Order: sequence, then structure tokens, then C-alpha cells
Amino acid sequence: MTVMTGTYGLLEMLRAENVKYIFGNPGTSEAAIMDGLEDFPDIEYILVVQEGVAVGMADAYARATGKVGFISLHIDNGLANAFSLLADSNYAGTPLVITAGNKDVRKLAEGRSDLARMAEPFCKWSVEITHPDQYPNVLRRAFLEARTPPTGPVFVSFSANSLDDEADMDIYPSSTNIYLPDPHASSVKRATGLLQSSKHPIMLVGDRVGENDAIEETVQLAEQIGARVYGHVSTQVNFPTNHPQYLGKLPWASIRTENTREKLEKSDVVLAIGCPVFSDYFYVPEKVLHNQSSLIHIDTNLGEIGKTERTTLGIHASPKKTLSLISRELSENITGSEIETAKVRKLEIEAESLNLRKKFIEVANEESPTAPIGVGAMAKAISENIPANSVVFDDSVSSGGMLHSAVKFSRPKSYFGSRGGAIGWGMGSGLGLKLANPDRPVFAIVGDGSAMMTIQALWTSVNSKIPVIFIICNNASYRVLKVNMNIYKEDVLGQKDYSSKYLNMDFPIPFDFKAIADAFGAKGYRIEDIKQLGPTIKEAIDLNETTVIDVIIDGTI
Repeated sequence: MTVMTGTYGLLEMLRAENVKYIFGNPGTSEAAIMDGLEDFPDIEYILVVQEGVAVGMADAYARATGKVGFISLHIDNGLANAFSLLADSNYAGTPLVITAGNKDVRKLAEGRSDLARMAEPFCKWSVEITHPDQYPNVLRRAFLEARTPPTGPVFVSFSANSLDDEADMDIYPSSTNIYLPDPHASSVKRATGLLQSSKHPIMLVGDRVGENDAIEETVQLAEQIGARVYGHVSTQVNFPTNHPQYLGKLPWASIRTENTREKLEKSDVVLAIGCPVFSDYFYVPEKVLHNQSSLIHIDTNLGEIGKTERTTLGIHASPKKTLSLISRELSENITGSEIETAKVRKLEIEAESLNLRKKFIEVANEESPTAPIGVGAMAKAISENIPANSVVFDDSVSSGGMLHSAVKFSRPKSYFGSRGGAIGWGMGSGLGLKLANPDRPVFAIVGDGSAMMTIQALWTSVNSKIPVIFIICNNASYRVLKVNMNIYKEDVLGQKDYSSKYLNMDFPIPFDFKAIADAFGAKGYRIEDIKQLGPTIKEAIDLNETTVIDVIIDGTI
């Protein structure tokens, strides 16, 4: 054991946990940490000038690397600015450790904020260190809590006296030997029986498929049973989107509406893997599944199983191990006629998938090639011009459907998207992905409203030399609000014939992202003809510096 200050205990623990980057914005309450960092050149502080950028960077970096993202913010003011995005990180279960300095505990009479209580609604565990000897144990627990399923953010605040005072400390990292339970044999047999006898199986895949390295097993089972596959709260590669059995995503805002329920109404068995069942925004009383449909839910998050829907069989276990056992059991028991029936279903689904692709191409080719450019035309041009080894962060919001129709993602960790309802993810998250993938081109495709929430990321991108290509979907509006207004009127209010003024959903003074990019020292382009987009993307890749491509698109409903 070694005597050291709390500051050095903190930084030595970060070193022990192999933290490479601190994403943060410091204040006076972090003065001791910034002073101590001068002696830790192996830990790089990435300075942001808006706290949401730090959360976006750390979240995407954690998702791309599998490591715990580390964020350092400034007392109550800076911490509060992070909550809008941290709420989504908590909902999605991103492993993060968020920290903030606090006043000396002896400042109690003068007033000091209870930072741990402030952060508690957004974190798995929230605590304040008030004595230097607490640093090793608390930080070990923080990193362990963050990456233990169900994973999620953890908050730790540091009182000023704890940073400056000394204690005898034993520095070693948290345990990484954490294993999920194996599924019970009876659960595997029951799931196999339900899937084997199914006439219309559907699979829903969520982010805990990719996070638990279960993509290969998911594909294998889908092919065995001839299932239609949909993404649900799926914001990374959880199933190859170029696979002929993949039919797109179910919308998070409106899964109980008539349009979405039609996709599920024929199902007799729904297998949900690593996703909420079901997650949406609006309250609509109709059930998603009919009473004759069985629901099997496999998840690492026990709290999601049976949360809102009647679950026939819930399995709290590793998706990878569970799916592998089901596939093996199915191989040993499936009959020849069942194999042939599954093959026929696969052909039907493949034809459906090809038809969806054909319809997208027809729409994209018919759309306007000049400003306002059709969203499908933009998406098609992106798909034709980004390199195969690209990494994409999708914060395109209402343009996302067309983007996924155009760009196919088959390589794990080649695509990530924003989670939950907050906007402002894409700018910082693009930087986090680039730090995780320094040798691959990284594209952040961002809606104009979302980009303006965290546009300060451009400063960090230029200042820290993190060369991301930002493609801005500029429709001069919060178009997603208009889409959801229509859903609200139709499915919540039951109004079939209606009109809306879409109050406060347009930007009468459109954002000039080329000018904004220039002001931050980035390279800016404005695209008003689709023919310009491909050459501009290629030029941006060759430049290898922060680039903003402002695409003027159609925002009509």
C-alpha cells in the first residue's frame, strides 16, 4: 500500500482500469484533478465546451470498444447539463462512470449540493467520496457496477477535501470475471418446442444481441426456423441488415398503432432477444400481439422480461449461449417436413425483402435531385459513396428510415444510432466512434435540429484533431415532431381527417451549417444538387479532417 492524495488515488485507479480518455469540461471543483493529470500523460483529457458532447463521446466510445466510458464534469451546473443525454444512456444501459467535483464537506453551513442525489435518477449507483481512503474501493465498485448486466451509468462525486487529503491506498482494478447464468434445460426445451411448431415465427432483435456477441447465433436460428426478423430499439448491428430475412425496424414511437401491428398480427410465436417488449411512446390501448401468439423473451436484463407484455416464456441468461442451445436442440428434433416448411417461409420472406428494396430504389430515383433534395435520393447517394469499411453514427432522426433502406450494415460495430428520445447525440458520438476506430472513416449522419443541440462538438473535433465527416440532413424543421403529431392525432385522438399547423416545428431562419463549420475551423460544404454529394464525400475522405456536409433536403410530410 502507498500513501497518496485522493487525486492521485483517483488517477492511479483510472490507470489500473485502463482508462485512455477522460471526456470532460472542468471547473474550479476539478482543479485538483487537472493539476494531477500533469503527471499522468498516458491519460488523455478530451476537452468539450458543452457537457452533452462529453456524454455523446463517452457513450459511443463505450459501445464501440466494450470499455467503460469515463466522464468528468463540473459540480452541479455541469452535471445538470449532461442529464438530457444521460437519461438515454441509463435507459439503454451504456457502461459509463460519470464524475464531478464538489465543495469541501466543511462548507456544509454555507451550502453545498447533493450531487449524488441529483444524479441518482439517471444512474445504477450514485455516491459521493468524502475521504481519500474511499477512492480505490468506490472506483472499483463503480467500474464493476457499470459493466455488470444490466449495464449502465454510475455517478461518483468527489468532495474537495477528499481530493487534497492523503491516505494509504491499495491500487488494483475491478474484477472482470462476471458471467451471466446459463439457461435452464427445461426453458431451452420449451422454447425449442414453441419455435419448432410455429407456422409464422417472428424474431425481434435489440442491442443486447450485439453487445453480447450473439449475432451469429441469432442468424443461425432465424434461418433454421424461417423467421421474419425486425429490429426493435435496435441501434447497432444486431442482425445483418442485408440479410434476406431482415425486414427493417419497428418504430419506437408507435409500435401499438395499426400500421405496426399489421406486421405482427399473423405471428403465432414471437421471439424477442435483448430488447424491450414492447417499447413505444404513445399510450394506445390495443394489444400488440393477439391472444393466440406466444412470446418468448431472452434477455440479460431481468427487469425487461414480462415488464409490460404477457410473456409465455422468459429466459434470463446469455443470449449467445441460449440461442446456441436452442439451435442444437432444434437440429436434433426438427422433422423433414418442418425443415421444408421453413425453407418455403424463407423464400417468401426473401421475396418480401427484395420488394421492399425495389420500392425504395423506385422512390429514390423519382425524388427531386435538387434542393430541396429527396431524402431517399440523399440516402441512396450516401450508400453508393461511403467506403465499405466505414463506421456510421445515425442521428438522422426522421430521415433514418430511408437511410436504412439504402445503407446495409452487415459488419458488427459498423453502425450505431441514438437511443431513447433525446436529440443531440450524433455530433459528440461521431467523435467517440472515431477515437475507437482511428483507422476507419467515420460518418455522423445528423438531423439539423439534433446537430444544433451539440454543435459545439465541432470545436472539440478541430481542437483535438478527431477527423469525423458530418452529413447534416437539413430540412429546416423538427420533422420528427410533425410525424409524431400525425400519429398522435390518428392513433391517440382517433382523428382520421385532420389538419395541423405544426406550431413551432419549423425553422423560419434555416441553419447554415457550412458557415457554422467555417466558424469553428472545419471544412464546410453546402449541397443543393444530389450530383455534388458523391464527389464531396470522396473529397472529405481524402482531406481527413473535420468536415461538415450540409445537405438541403425535403422536409414535407
